Amino acid sequence: MSQKVLKIIGIVALVCALLFGAVELWVYKNRDELFLKAKELINENLNGNLEIADFKFRPFYGGLGLNFTLYDVKLTDTLYNVHHKPFLEAGKIHVALDLQRVLSGDVQVKNLVLEDGALKMFVQRNGYSNASIFKSEAQKKKGQQKKDPNEILKKLGNIRFLNFAVAYSDSVKEKYYGALFHDATNIIERTDSSTNASFTGAVLFNGLTFRVEKGGFLMNQETTLALALGYDEGEKKLKIYPSTLESATHDKIGINGVFDFSDTIKVFHLNFDAKGIAVKNALPLLNQRLQKQIDSIGIQTNVDTQVKVAGILGRPGLKPQVDVHFETDTFRYNLPVGVLRKMKASGTFTNRADTTKLADVFNSRLIAPKITGFFETIPFAFKLVVNNFRNPRADIDGRIEADSTNMGALLDPGRYRFKNGSARIDFHFSGNLRKFYNASKDNFDGKVSGRISLKNIAMDYLPQKVRVSKINGDLTFNEKVMVMPNLRFYDGQNMLFVRGTLLDLIPYLFGSPKPLRANVDINIPDWQLNWLETLLAAKGNSKPKARKSLKLSELLDNAIDKMEIVAKLDARRLQYRHFTGHDVKGQLRITNNEVHIEYFTLKAFGGGNVRLSGEMDNAGSGKLPHMAVRGKIANADVHSVFYSFDNFGQKTLTHQNLKGLLNTDFNFESTLNNNVKLVPASMKGLLRIDLTNAYIINFEPFMKMKKLIFKRRNFERVKFAPIRNDFRLNGQEVEIAPMEIESNVLTLYIDGIYSFGNKTDINIQIPLSNLKKRDSTYVLDPNNPEKREGSKIFLRAVDENGEVNIKLAFRRKKKDKSKDDESEVKKLEDIER
Repeated sequence: MSQKVLKIIGIVALVCALLFGAVELWVYKNRDELFLKAKELINENLNGNLEIADFKFRPFYGGLGLNFTLYDVKLTDTLYNVHHKPFLEAGKIHVALDLQRVLSGDVQVKNLVLEDGALKMFVQRNGYSNASIFKSEAQKKKGQQKKDPNEILKKLGNIRFLNFAVAYSDSVKEKYYGALFHDATNIIERTDSSTNASFTGAVLFNGLTFRVEKGGFLMNQETTLALALGYDEGEKKLKIYPSTLESATHDKIGINGVFDFSDTIKVFHLNFDAKGIAVKNALPLLNQRLQKQIDSIGIQTNVDTQVKVAGILGRPGLKPQVDVHFETDTFRYNLPVGVLRKMKASGTFTNRADTTKLADVFNSRLIAPKITGFFETIPFAFKLVVNNFRNPRADIDGRIEADSTNMGALLDPGRYRFKNGSARIDFHFSGNLRKFYNASKDNFDGKVSGRISLKNIAMDYLPQKVRVSKINGDLTFNEKVMVMPNLRFYDGQNMLFVRGTLLDLIPYLFGSPKPLRANVDINIPDWQLNWLETLLAAKGNSKPKARKSLKLSELLDNAIDKMEIVAKLDARRLQYRHFTGHDVKGQLRITNNEVHIEYFTLKAFGGGNVRLSGEMDNAGSGKLPHMAVRGKIANADVHSVFYSFDNFGQKTLTHQNLKGLLNTDFNFESTLNNNVKLVPASMKGLLRIDLTNAYIINFEPFMKMKKLIFKRRNFERVKFAPIRNDFRLNGQEVEIAPMEIESNVLTLYIDGIYSFGNKTDINIQIPLSNLKKRDSTYVLDPNNPEKREGSKIFLRAVDENGEVNIKLAFRRKKKDKSKDDESEVKKLEDIER
């Protein structure tokens, strides 16, 4: 039984083969006639010239059927001699016709292979298009319209492109499209009501340019396409089923959508999506304008994105609506003040933010409701809204919260150490996102505002051993100024209450050359003045750690060194070493480690009034600090003056030896050592004194004088008449202008040099009128000319081995004169005995 079946099948197959062979033989014998008919069919739809160098019938190429290959095909329009651009060129065109349709008189192309060539369509600026090639000369004469291209497409089956380029150029609408199909195949499936196509293969896109000024998409990009399309005749809809475009970096972009031709208003919807595509890989797929806009933000990360495009075909002035949803992977972003780390963002974009208006670049909006990350080690979160993408304007609302555990890592731990407390920054930004700060013009295109809350922060600034704690306050700021209405902190001995403003902080952080300027009012109820040693201390040679994350530390260091501060001071009490003052008020300016005292007033020295001005300079570079002071002291207790200033660095005449009321004008300058003590050799100044009701008590040089003369007079407590004189200081030497000292023990006339070192040399003239008895009833009689005239005894107070000794100074103009002087001394000694 089985043998019979096999015989029947074999006979049927043989008959079919003979019939097919007969048909093939007939086709081969009539190939020229068939080729001419095919050419005539093509020419009926052409208004141009078709050139074919060779033609071969290939019955078995691509399977049994009516198959042939055309060589060196060239199709040109009627104006080819003018523009020299062929419509079609191909090294080979392989054609497989549907044999059954051919026999019935209906030519249907089953398979078409275009190899080594190009198809170029264009529209010139004068409106001429080489697509006019599809209208025959006969149709022109009869006034007929060109045949529907869909009728031509219906005669085409599967198409394959091998190294074949397709380009379209419209110089009127300025649209340009082009691609090179390395190896791509379009498979067609038709039913009674629909046509489905599957296009797959490797394609090099030369660009898709919709607007010249924006640049083209997919410029010179290698891709792998897998497109699935379908056209429903009944619904008049072209559908793009889920498809993919794979880039050269192996990123896959999903595509689907629908074009609705059922109404006079032809709408379309397109959807794109990508998973984890890197920004650097996505940028080359976009046009130049989008590339610049995205690249200028400086974000490099992977993004999940979905894009929806909806619009109307045939309306050039009506832009499609674009809606985008995106979600990023973690990324970092560099700022002038540091690095934003582990950032993540998600949000939406639309070019139709206001639904009552048409889609447009000016109606665009990007919303990222929550962007999170870390500013170095400090967590933050903010909301971003960007409007008007022609000139992007951004609104950012955010918050940064920090405590002592992460603030220390934000700065250089070798310079700043946080021990306690927390800080919170709430801020709002509105302005140009890409060009917020214009460095060349040093100005801003936008607004910043915010609030900083500090709670119980304790920190050390290690280079100058500054330790502050209990930092509390609320500060507000904008792009120009920071306002400190109630900042307070503890410096280890004092509670300081600060109000004021800090100018140009944000410009400084963005690189402005302008220095930071602070204007503050500082109230210190009980001021233990401990900052002079810190301010004037030698600067260490330690450098910040060489770590890129320490930009903020470097900015703060520079800010501290270069900040210009104008401060008004107010303190009920001031204490510095032995100095004590009350009702302190002043204004000073600090810049580049220089302190300029504009005025400083207080009550001190036992009820006296003090007013000072001057400068202190600690410029560094190996130089010791320098100070210059000008002032006026009124009604001061001279005992308190010497005690407060540590006896001006000398031990001969101290506060224990002095009493009296001092009024003085002075100017004084000196170098200071790093312990804020005067360097005697550098001292210069002029002192103009008015000393009244003055006493010198137990002054060692006077006690030595008593051993020589007036041994019974009260040198232990010497009372003086008012002393008014100028003293000029140069180094450790004080130049004493000639002056009278009228006291209850004797009258002196002195001049010379008083030294804080070992160069004291003072001339002392003692009128012989001092021989008159002086006891407790003696009335001071200054400026009496009788005392100035007459004979005198001359003494010298000279430093000898660190001690000031008083000796006779003999005048040897005449030999007998010295003898007279000696005899006068003896008389004085006898009187006192």
